Amino acid sequence: MEQWNGNDVIFRGYFFGKGKAPEPGSRIKGAAGYSFAEVSEADCFGAVMREGFIDISFDDPGMANKFFAMAEENQWRCMVLVNPDNGHIHTFWRSGKGRITKKSAVDQKLAVGFIADIHGGDTYIPLCVNGVLRFPPGYDIFDGEDYQEVPEELLPVNTKIDLWDLKGGNRNNALSGMAMYLVHKGHFTKEQIRRMLANTNSFVFADPLGDAELDTILREETFKDLEEVPKLNTLNAAELFSMDIQPVEFIIEGLIPVGMVILASPPKYGKSYMCLDIALSVSMGSDFLGFHTHQCRVLYLSLEDRFDRLKQRMNQITGGERFPELLELQIESQTLDRGLIEQLEGFLQEHPDTKLVIIDTFIKICGEAKRNESAYSKDSREAGVIKKFADQHGIAVVLVTHTRKGIDPTDPFVNITGTFGIAGVADDMIVLTKEKRGDLLTKMSVTGRDVQYEEYPLIFDKDRGKWMRQGDSYELAAAKFESDAKWAAYQVGNVRKTILKLLEENSGAWSGFCKAIIDKSKEYGTPITLSAQKLGKELSGIGGFLLKDGIAHTEISWGTGAKKHKLEKIK
Repeated sequence: MEQWNGNDVIFRGYFFGKGKAPEPGSRIKGAAGYSFAEVSEADCFGAVMREGFIDISFDDPGMANKFFAMAEENQWRCMVLVNPDNGHIHTFWRSGKGRITKKSAVDQKLAVGFIADIHGGDTYIPLCVNGVLRFPPGYDIFDGEDYQEVPEELLPVNTKIDLWDLKGGNRNNALSGMAMYLVHKGHFTKEQIRRMLANTNSFVFADPLGDAELDTILREETFKDLEEVPKLNTLNAAELFSMDIQPVEFIIEGLIPVGMVILASPPKYGKSYMCLDIALSVSMGSDFLGFHTHQCRVLYLSLEDRFDRLKQRMNQITGGERFPELLELQIESQTLDRGLIEQLEGFLQEHPDTKLVIIDTFIKICGEAKRNESAYSKDSREAGVIKKFADQHGIAVVLVTHTRKGIDPTDPFVNITGTFGIAGVADDMIVLTKEKRGDLLTKMSVTGRDVQYEEYPLIFDKDRGKWMRQGDSYELAAAKFESDAKWAAYQVGNVRKTILKLLEENSGAWSGFCKAIIDKSKEYGTPITLSAQKLGKELSGIGGFLLKDGIAHTEISWGTGAKKHKLEKIK
């Protein structure tokens, strides 16, 4: 017997056993187990498969022999353990994402015609039963190779068609029926189906069909519905529950997920500065606006800029520090109809560590509309091309665009330039707005499939070229900004100046009507332009500010007429 020391690629640990089962009382789920050397002298022991691997086992020796012939012919890369007592075999493969959802099932009919039991990761596999060894492997990969995913031939199928060991006239009908089943299954390509059925004919049938008969079954007409009538493939809730699905990956946590992201604002709002700050933050692995970033290579297509301007802006943002090597910049590219995707594919091949692409702006990469194509269809098609590219490569692509003047002031997302075809495709949208263009405070509205709707308060520091977040609540920040603005206006306003002078003249206490205050303001050279009625409302509104100045304000009612106002310094 050749020396075999276990397989730590397929198995995560080894355990003592009893018969074909783990030793009673032993805990194998989540346990690390022993090394192969520690258990190998026992009469009963086994191994537990790693997650990501699957065992397809055959209890029929004749079927096992035909499997060996098929595996060798197709050069499959798997490992096979043989029970020397009965010829049963275990075959081990990488499970592949979503290829087999039932990780524990017996007597499963496989596409090629075999009948097998299926077991997924964390399953106990007996290696030695009562002193009878099931190793070394009867079939295994060469050094330097890797185990492959389960081939299409061994995927379970839900059909009443029997292919195993057929001979005579039933072969044609059975193989034709399986061909139609596999076509309408919708999971396989034409080439895969032809290969699967050829393997069935060569290795599974007791008496293979001749080449002419096989060619008739596999003629082009058999596959005419392959693309025309795709089957609706569903996944039941129980299967979904059992699947190990990775959560959505974020490039910037809570802000930019993998997929297609829209960043929009009116012109001259500073969104190009924001794009550059995003690119710098992600490529350096530093926080952006308080959001955690996952460092990676970034491609920034700044298609409305020059390199000298980019350099000047980066100097602003970084404070003149060394620029990151993980940030790639370009100011020119092809459009979508002239090879942009091919350019991006080539870039990713050269820089596979890229996880974020920023395109500033979307209009610069748009191609020509197709004949009779509506604006909505064009927007949806072009945005869809970008989204498909992002999804295929597992990266985030940020498309920068503008917003229109308020179609709906209550919903910033409907104001994104173009038709709803762009927003409908996006995974995430970020829109910058202001109450008035000259306002210091900017609202950053965020929504998406994997992002909760939020409104963040921002201000733009023009000197540093950086956006800064002002807390988590736009409403609170806006209220504070409004209060601060009112306080600033009060401090320099003529109402305050007049009151302070009035109290100074009257030893810290004065009472009278608003008209008297207005008259005094003209005398002092601090003219109040409000009417008496509006000044009364103003005094009521600035009571808190007056208190900050150490002044108490009291209204004295005189029935239905004008109100008298009492002002006095608080001692």
